[in-house]
Amino acid sequence: MNAKAHLRHQRFNTAHYKHNQRVAEFHKRHAAQIANGENGNSLLSRWERFIYNKALGIMKVIKK
Repeated sequence: MNAKAHLRHQRFNTAHYKHNQRVAEFHKRHAAQIANGENGNSLLSRWERFIYNKALGIMKVIKK
């Protein structure tokens, strides 16, 4: 493998890693918004809260 190909791979890998970190951070913030009921009042937002809260209840029952 030549040096240029290796550097290209490193840059892509770093960019992909940073992208994954940003996505993970977004999902953490979004989950917190849903849990606090701050994700809006649209029909989709209400469904999202409903499903999120039902899933939390199911996970609590499973973990016992």
